[in-house]
Amino acid sequence: MLKFKQINLSLRPISKPRPRSFMGQKRPYNPPQYKTWLKEAKAELKQQWSFEPLKKVQRLDLFFRGAEMGDLDNKSGSVMDAAKNILWIDDNVKVIPNLNLSFKKVKLKDSHIIIQITWEAEND
Repeated sequence: MLKFKQINLSLRPISKPRPRSFMGQKRPYNPPQYKTWLKEAKAELKQQWSFEPLKKVQRLDLFFRGAEMGDLDNKSGSVMDAAKNILWIDDNVKVIPNLNLSFKKVKLKDSHIIIQITWEAEND
């Protein structure tokens, strides 16, 4: 049986930054703005998701509504980072083989992200 869940993030869509490494750093640097966004996104996701992280997603639709245009793959990367180990166990193609993205320009105050997940329910 297929299950479906829609999650609404009240956050503005942002692009995943390219990781930067500096001499002597073991881990790539991410800007503080991105770290703050991830923390807020994770908190909202945990509030709206009551299941274990999914091992397989049939279909994932991401609807970005924002004031700033940009590359959809970078905007989806930020959502993938935030949702890993909350909505799904990983964001590789074995777990999420079907990803659909869309963007619509809206005023900054109306910015948000809609996540629609469809998955095969395990036998209850």
